[in-house]
Amino acid sequence: MHKAASDWVFKSFHDWRGDRTGLTILEIGALNINGSVRDFLRPFALEYVGIDVQDGPNVDVVASGHEYRHWNYFDVVVSCETFEHTPLWKEIVANAWRNLKFGGIFIATMAGEGRAPHSGVHGNAPYEWEHYANIGEWDLRHTLRQSFGRHETSYVGKDHHPDLRCWALKEEPV
Repeated sequence: MHKAASDWVFKSFHDWRGDRTGLTILEIGALNINGSVRDFLRPFALEYVGIDVQDGPNVDVVASGHEYRHWNYFDVVVSCETFEHTPLWKEIVANAWRNLKFGGIFIATMAGEGRAPHSGVHGNAPYEWEHYANIGEWDLRHTLRQSFGRHETSYVGKDHHPDLRCWALKEEPV
């Protein structure tokens, strides 16, 4: 993960966190290929679970983000640079909502439209068999709206390394 994305996750997390500690945190797509948010989120966690479809560094449980179930359990669900590597990213967003407690936050970064394809296995050009599709901001906003109340998206670096980011809150039903 590139530094600008991890800096944005750090800021979004701390803006939401305030003085909260002892958090339960789920990271979807936790395999550390080229950097991770785990090191700066973990100090605030009572429990930190990193899941990925393949085993490796920072993966606690081999599981798919759209199927992992600890519903209404986590304060934070974070997913960095994962959505472009799966056709099931919309299902991951819906499952993130289910796994969050009310008042919890979902934070994600992903390749925006125009970013060069890269592998979810090693970080260089993708293998022929790998899924890769950049995510559009309209599609992300529409998907967040289906599950979450308050949310925000931002598309940065349009000319170089396009990055799409979001946060969304799981709010109490009215």
